[in-house]
Amino acid sequence: MLFNLKRNGYFDNIKGVIIGGMTEMNDNDIPWGKNALEIAREIFKDYNFPVVYNFPAGHIRDNRALIMGGTVTLEVTGSGSKIRFE
Repeated sequence: MLFNLKRNGYFDNIKGVIIGGMTEMNDNDIPWGKNALEIAREIFKDYNFPVVYNFPAGHIRDNRALIMGGTVTLEVTGSGSKIRFE
């Protein structure tokens, strides 16, 4: 899915990416030779925007809400990440 989004230019004009938690991934038989996070890192390595991994949202028990379409400040550092909804 990420390869398709990249090929179609969806990442060309964005300011950042938030990747939620993933569970029940079929990592035993890896068809691309990489797990989901390794694929995401490869996709985003050529872009100059922050990427947050393992945000507590998505298909996980601690599923926090994200406000879609709002203004967000995303700060990613070597020690952690901050997301502020304005």
